[in-house]
Amino acid sequence: MAKLFYYQHAGITLQNVIELSLAKGSIGLFYTPTQCQFGRWEESAQISDAHGKPFALEQVFEARLFHEQAELRWLREPNTDGLGRAVYLFDEANKAPDWQGWQRAEPLNELSINANQYLLWGEQWQASDQAREIDDFDQDNWSILATARIGKWFVPVPGLEKNQRVCLKTQEYFGLPRDADGKLTLAGQHGNQVVLEERWLSLV
Repeated sequence: MAKLFYYQHAGITLQNVIELSLAKGSIGLFYTPTQCQFGRWEESAQISDAHGKPFALEQVFEARLFHEQAELRWLREPNTDGLGRAVYLFDEANKAPDWQGWQRAEPLNELSINANQYLLWGEQWQASDQAREIDDFDQDNWSILATARIGKWFVPVPGLEKNQRVCLKTQEYFGLPRDADGKLTLAGQHGNQVVLEERWLSLV
């Protein structure tokens, strides 16, 4: 049976999160009041878009950075000067952080794991259709997906072929449901398992 470990940190900025060693090599999905877009972690400890420009993190209210080993979530807290709450999820005990300010939460135990994936909107946008104003994007690390009604958006997956799709790979953690006091709910007492958590892994 598997375990899922949690560490939490309150009162931390998104920039501070990005500067942590955990974020190295990750990609992320970033939410602002006007858009939702992917970004890539750079060696300079910043997040860049498909044009290589740094994100304006001041507008981000939620972020999920992930790679195969772990996921880092950040949610802005209201009425603060850019501070938020971060959660670090991983399923290998040796991945535990030693950073100051992080608190370990009770892990989820006796879990079953299931591989899952979600199909992203759109298909690879043909190079012959690309407008001049977006020709300068980083094609070594990014591709463009497009679909009717939704439009175009950049994904950090290079080398897509014509009409190819992209999936978000995730890992589901099944277990017996418990209440806030840690006691099995009625459904759990009858052996009914539910998805207790889901960790993002990669884009393929």
